[in-house]
Amino acid sequence: MQIKRFEAKDVQEALRQVKEVLGEEAIILSTRKIRKPPSRLGAFDGPRVEVVAATDQPVNPPAFLPVQFPAVDCWKGAPKKQERFGEDPFTQRILSVGLVPEFVNDLLKEVQGLQKKPGYVRFPDSYRDLLRTRVMEAVEVAAPYLQGTKIWAFIGPTGVGKTTTLAKLAAHFNLRMTKRITLITIDTYRIGAIEQLKTYARILGLPLEVAISREELKEIIEKNRRQDLLLIDTAGRNPHDPAVLEELKEFLTVHPAIENHLVLSATMKDRDLAQMVYRFSTLPIKSYIITKIDETEEYVPIFNQLLRYKKPLSYITNGQRVPEDIELATKGRVANLILNQIQWN
Repeated sequence: MQIKRFEAKDVQEALRQVKEVLGEEAIILSTRKIRKPPSRLGAFDGPRVEVVAATDQPVNPPAFLPVQFPAVDCWKGAPKKQERFGEDPFTQRILSVGLVPEFVNDLLKEVQGLQKKPGYVRFPDSYRDLLRTRVMEAVEVAAPYLQGTKIWAFIGPTGVGKTTTLAKLAAHFNLRMTKRITLITIDTYRIGAIEQLKTYARILGLPLEVAISREELKEIIEKNRRQDLLLIDTAGRNPHDPAVLEELKEFLTVHPAIENHLVLSATMKDRDLAQMVYRFSTLPIKSYIITKIDETEEYVPIFNQLLRYKKPLSYITNGQRVPEDIELATKGRVANLILNQIQWN
């Protein structure tokens, strides 16, 4: 993967540079507003946009970038002042939180269209309602579907809360929906991993199986084929090591009914999240589960992954309590997290 940084006066110009250099298949990893230091004369250049993008394709840099000339009033022969969306205080706030440039670009083009309508008044509620609507349209969510035997595997990097999330769902479906559940772990690497899950299994009165090989996992699944739900705990994996991901893939392709749910922490940075999703996508991902939303106030990076990699969000967790601190993801909940990150007043 080749990663490059682009800097421009606005989002449109930065995206044009990305496409020019990296091509149409480039992935936007992050975007943020920056302010250049003053020049030698003491003047600031004003705010600019920084975009970090990546591609797996070989890059041949262009010999030159096209020169852009200012619009000229043909009657006066002087540069004509043109209002850009970045000059509006509310759109500046939307831009500053780091949403994926393509999403911001489309949103602000729509804002510009609204601003041109006769009688349009710029109220924060107008922007807020529009942003809420577009976020809800962009996000995919997935309600659990439990007809027949379901096999859910929880995958992801270390420390994101896979085991605790599994326990929360096990308690929810066992205590509130009286589902027949078996817990399975293939995490034989982490010290205390089996004991942790064994404690949850004992408290909930659920059977626990340990598989140390692909063949054992296959046998366990076959033995529990009459259960409603099999929940598989996996070891946290380093996504930058292809060998361990390949080993995980070997395990989780043992049965065609296994659904992989990628568990990610809301406390991770945008670029790190993008790398996690990209690496773990060597496995088929059924949904995302976002943990630790109570430990951060920055939710845009999570939303950005939902836009970059079009998979549904199924659950959100917001604490350590089992089973209370987990909720089914909804479009409205995601929209509220994003909107609450913007200072509207």
